[in-house]
Amino acid sequence: MGTNLMNVADPAKRLRIINAKECENDLREYLHRLFEAFYDAVRNYETEIVLTPFSARCRGFEASYFNSKMLQSVQSHFKDGWTFGKYKRFMLRINGYIVLFKKLNSKNMPMNITTRFSSSIQNQEPGNLFDMYDNGTEPILFFGYNKSKLGDIINPKLVYIDENKVKWIISEHDISTTKKVLDVQPAVATLSVRQNTKKKDGTNN
Repeated sequence: MGTNLMNVADPAKRLRIINAKECENDLREYLHRLFEAFYDAVRNYETEIVLTPFSARCRGFEASYFNSKMLQSVQSHFKDGWTFGKYKRFMLRINGYIVLFKKLNSKNMPMNITTRFSSSIQNQEPGNLFDMYDNGTEPILFFGYNKSKLGDIINPKLVYIDENKVKWIISEHDISTTKKVLDVQPAVATLSVRQNTKKKDGTNN
């Protein structure tokens, strides 16, 4: 468990992470691998998605396929810590955090149908939300991405949500590093997946 986790006196909440710097410190050994896993997933997705013609793709095919490539990549980069919890929900446990993987909307909130379960996650509620090993105190993070109007997969980021609001974000540009994440080159002209180099407002201050 990271030493910088602050346990705010609130019995109805998991451990709260007040700002992104705390998380960056706690996960400094893991953040680069998360972003590298994302770009590896994009490369694999680009290479394989073209094997299925558009006429054979059902609704949600691309999103589901990229999600599978992301899971595969995380499993490759993190040999330990990943697991499937309730409702076959994939998650990664690293240094006292639970990381979920989701496509994000324009407000950087997870794109899913609102349910009691999803609301509990986005309110950092305690309890066994995921599996029997969930002690109800680990902070929940989302590693997600946006999709542009042109279909580009962009803006990978780590998002902390509480009270159904985005509290802070860690992008790859917020990480102090001596090793840069490689740009992604599209595998074919019809698929453009690029790295967005513009820093978003409201990210890490």
